[in-house]
Amino acid sequence: MSAPRLEGKVALITGAAGGIGAASARRFAAEGALVLLTDADAEGAERLQAELGDRASAREHDVSSDEGWREAVAWALETHSRIGVLLNNAGIFLAAPLADSSLEEFRRVIDVNVVGVFLGMRAVAPAMSERRAGSIVNVSSVAGLTGSPMLTAYAASKWAVRGMTKVLAKELARFGVRVNSLHPGQIDTDMNARQRERTPELLDRLIGGIPLRRIGTPLEVADAAVYLASDESVYVTGAELAIDGGTSA
Repeated sequence: MSAPRLEGKVALITGAAGGIGAASARRFAAEGALVLLTDADAEGAERLQAELGDRASAREHDVSSDEGWREAVAWALETHSRIGVLLNNAGIFLAAPLADSSLEEFRRVIDVNVVGVFLGMRAVAPAMSERRAGSIVNVSSVAGLTGSPMLTAYAASKWAVRGMTKVLAKELARFGVRVNSLHPGQIDTDMNARQRERTPELLDRLIGGIPLRRIGTPLEVADAAVYLASDESVYVTGAELAIDGGTSA
């Protein structure tokens, strides 16, 4: 039997209470990692911690807060003395025509999806650089690779994540820290389900635009995150990994 792929690694996962974050936490723990779960939904993160047992710790976390990130990293280092992986997964979604998108809504998407990723990378980079090892995995989107109607705010945020990833990949490479981005397409998460409930006519049209003719699962994204977190991808940095059924091909 092969050794667990993340044995000995400590992984901080944001937005861990559900969807891709929760699926990734389960996969990381199954592969031997110690997981630090953070989410604005503290109760959801704590329920997942109870499920995963002594491999997990959890806390409430507003990723758009500089102080919140300082506290989260201090907690992580106090708990395990190191952070080997950061999965910057927390994010929010907005679909609306440009004319119906308020400045307040736009700024909220940027605060969580862009500022949250920026603060997370800035917060963990010193500890990773000191150990001369680490993997930062930023969850962008297929919307960060292509354009799509009604996604002005969301696409802006996810293109920004893609750009920051490439910059930091080059900036941190000399310290042994890798930075890559994941680009999920239509994934069967609660967020996706809520959007389909509001606009059920979109489902057939969305699936019709996916070459593999189905939406993906959170586990399929989690499997990609395991690869980028593991030493299997030790020579991979600045890369964009699309998990979208061929949509962006």
